[in-house]
Amino acid sequence: MLDNDLPEIDWDKMTFSYQKTDRMYVAHCKQGGEWGPGAMQDFGDITISPAAGVLNYGQGLFEGMKAQRAADDSIVLFRPERNAMRMQEGAKRLGIPPVPEEMFLDAVKQAVLENLRWVPPMGKGALYVRPLLMGSGAILGVAPAPEYRFLVYVSPVGPYFKGGMKPIALKISDEFHRAAPGGSGGVKAIGNYAPGMVPSKMAKEEGYAEIIYLDAVHHRYIEEVGAANFFCVKDGVISTPELTGTILPGVTRASVIEIAASRGYECREERVDVDDALDADECFCVNRHNVGDGEFDFCYDAASCADCHFVCEGDERPESAVDSGNFRCDKDGCLDQLALGFLLEHSSVILHNTGPISHYEYNV
Repeated sequence: MLDNDLPEIDWDKMTFSYQKTDRMYVAHCKQGGEWGPGAMQDFGDITISPAAGVLNYGQGLFEGMKAQRAADDSIVLFRPERNAMRMQEGAKRLGIPPVPEEMFLDAVKQAVLENLRWVPPMGKGALYVRPLLMGSGAILGVAPAPEYRFLVYVSPVGPYFKGGMKPIALKISDEFHRAAPGGSGGVKAIGNYAPGMVPSKMAKEEGYAEIIYLDAVHHRYIEEVGAANFFCVKDGVISTPELTGTILPGVTRASVIEIAASRGYECREERVDVDDALDADECFCVNRHNVGDGEFDFCYDAASCADCHFVCEGDERPESAVDSGNFRCDKDGCLDQLALGFLLEHSSVILHNTGPISHYEYNV
């Protein structure tokens, strides 16, 4: 049931945390069959067998993206078709019937449109969209589940990083590894994330914001920063770890590479030696959590942009290098500055103002 009343939320105090909303999208499919037509239903708990493949063997995937209000009050998403394609690749890896791209995009749009009252005002946060694909059928042996469920729910969220974007300290770990060659590190499988919780917690207890994972073979090449992709810049050349099956192909990662190429930067996808990263002029990491929220959050997490006067030890950014509190460098050519226009150019309008739900526009 749709409720047009605005929720009683203090948007200024909202954090990146779960908030129950109104509606969710659900579709079903049998192994070897085709996806049936999905439908919106009231948000609520789901019923699933204790023997479900997702519960017993982790046969499941998820995606994440944000719907946000633009200056004209339209609602925009950033490249949702990339998430659809990534989920399809992950489904093939885990033996799950892939969700067609058109169905994925339609489900995301419906979920946003039927939860419009939960989209925060511009600059106050975003509506986080969480597509889930799981083996819902009962299976005792280690094999693909007989039935699957595709679900999309949403939750309003505040900034992922408390206190806004500022340089942070990261811990390089040689004790823990996120993935190994031939594994599932290159897909957004649900089982990839629980093993990272303890290393992340340990790093934070030592005063670090997150952990940097090295490769599991040589123990010297950077792979990811927690759940984010890593970049470094040296003498104007941008480097990021190459995709070898152990690194998630991030949507924002691909966008940074395109930004760099369109602006004449040399961007290399290669093995990034940890010593070279420590000697870089600038390091930053990106993922979908730190894009948006009204301020542009390409995160200088590791961070030292020599041109912007940022340093790893946590010095405050000087006012001269900050654009109206949005933490964007005002120097021509800085990646943080370039990326904002790129996001606006490639966002997809899915709704104009308060028109009927059946009347929306989707432009990729």
